[in-house]
Amino acid sequence: MSTAVQTDRRHLNVRLLTPEGPLFDDRAYMVIAPSVMGEVGLLPRHAPLIAFLKVGETRLTLMDDTKIVYATTEGYLSIEDDEVLIMVEQAEEAGSIDRARAEESLRLAEERLAAAGEDDVAQRAAAARKKRALNRLRSLDRAAGKTPTH
Repeated sequence: MSTAVQTDRRHLNVRLLTPEGPLFDDRAYMVIAPSVMGEVGLLPRHAPLIAFLKVGETRLTLMDDTKIVYATTEGYLSIEDDEVLIMVEQAEEAGSIDRARAEESLRLAEERLAAAGEDDVAQRAAAARKKRALNRLRSLDRAAGKTPTH
């Protein structure tokens, strides 16, 4: 049995979109995304599906088995006829995340959360910012093959 990647295996056409524009528009073999009901794994010939996404990691396995990890925020995912559309508010490829900047964002979010006091709106905004910063750091660690520390 050969261990070579099959060049004729079925694929998904995947588009990862943000309001700023497309981040990924190519073929992939597998997509794993963080739905609000738990992770969703998609392979070719998946049944039609629409899912709400939460902050987390969206992982793509390309046709040559290369893996790409994106730190993504809330959004939607749909699949039909091997066409996957992922629409999120923000996404950043884990390999391009600046650790110092992400750690500074986490520090600022924690400060804002502490300063929010009884202000529900400020608490929610700071908590969401902290969640996104933690997700960026976890995605960066996972893409580097490390166990996430946050």
